Amino acid sequence: MQLIKELDTKRNDAFLLKAVYKNDEIPTNVVENEFAITDFLNEKVSYVYMGERDKINFDKMYDFAMHLAKTAARDYQVDLKTFKSDEKICEFHTTDAFIKGINFVAADIYNKKTVYKKENKNNISLLFENPPMMLLDTVKKAVVLMEAQNWARNLGATPPNILNSELLGSLAYEELSKYDNLKITLLDKKAIEELKMGLLLSVNRGSTYEPRVVVIEYNGDPDSDEKTALIGKGITFDSGGYNIKTGRNMNGMKYDMSGAAIVAAVMKSVATFKPKKNIAAIMCITDNRVNGDASTPDSVWISMSGKSVEVNNTDAEGRLVMADGLYYGAEILKATRLIDVATLTGAMIMALGETYTGVWSTTDKGWEDVKKAAETQHELVWRMPFDNDFAEYIKGSIVADLKNTDFSGNAGSSSAAMFLKEFTNNVEYIHFDIAGTADINEKPMFAMVKTISELLIS
Repeated sequence: MQLIKELDTKRNDAFLLKAVYKNDEIPTNVVENEFAITDFLNEKVSYVYMGERDKINFDKMYDFAMHLAKTAARDYQVDLKTFKSDEKICEFHTTDAFIKGINFVAADIYNKKTVYKKENKNNISLLFENPPMMLLDTVKKAVVLMEAQNWARNLGATPPNILNSELLGSLAYEELSKYDNLKITLLDKKAIEELKMGLLLSVNRGSTYEPRVVVIEYNGDPDSDEKTALIGKGITFDSGGYNIKTGRNMNGMKYDMSGAAIVAAVMKSVATFKPKKNIAAIMCITDNRVNGDASTPDSVWISMSGKSVEVNNTDAEGRLVMADGLYYGAEILKATRLIDVATLTGAMIMALGETYTGVWSTTDKGWEDVKKAAETQHELVWRMPFDNDFAEYIKGSIVADLKNTDFSGNAGSSSAAMFLKEFTNNVEYIHFDIAGTADINEKPMFAMVKTISELLIS
């Protein structure tokens, strides 16, 4: 299956796929089961039954696009004009849904299968004759966003014995250096030590590989002091450290670098669309493993901010690396808005499952901006609470300023968010916990690439 990058002209080698809805004048012999495709071989025309018009929305169109990409029995050219239903699903929505759904399925994601790999070799193209310029803009935007998301998804799917912290840093540097409007700084262990990022370094102590911090800067409005800094958690594998994960809980921990890949992917979108804004991203990268020198429970480490942290759980390592990244964004980059993305807490999955991404915001405007962007990109977000009550336990250490984990067992995602907030220098702060939406059933989803990109480029 090929990726779709543009609208196509009329093809004679493909079946023209048209949509029909209930109560339409439906050609004889068309199967009236949802998403069923009926091919008329002599005419090289096919019809797909889409059900009731008033029940069609973006999500349903997106689901059909993915279904088509997975199961297409032949080459189809989708007649986009026939798919629009009403103001809920116009040609802009249908085009957006088809490109995103097909390109999600058709993406070249890491896969070393040699025998059992399933691949649909039939190709799909999109037909819209005489498209207006706004529709072509819709196509470009959808293609760019999906290229960014699929780049991140491919990194996530790569096994941790290959994608270690040093390689992830190098790959991000190499990819983002292709954009001449981005400034990329790759910090090695020595540079990280000079910055006194003690929390990131504490997590890295058990690793064979050096940590990396990748700083990506875009200066789209030199006359403005406003700047958004994105911080992404880049744990290339999380064993839990000395608080080692048990049983199947260690499976899938290659995806603990999702936040870092997402913020880097967003910067690809930013570099392409060139908004008149100042935007930066910080990838905080290491793994969390165990050796004789690894950080132990009861250890106390000093953050870049100077605050001391008692590690009462080495499996709460993500908030440690993020804490130093947030402080770097606030203090060194002088950000006026901080946004972080992390597969931070198992409690997030307990709260919202694999459906919604949890979002915390210190301002109502921040939340409204996120909500609007998520609605535009059809991703699900849910606002979660900041509250001082959630910080009471983590401020209870008798040997340090903070503990890194709340052992009360209550509101674990919110107490983690409050821990991170301690390192923001009171800058406006938005926190995304993607623990439930970065990967689902072992598959890389990498939600929020589109939403955060929309937030920054619109």
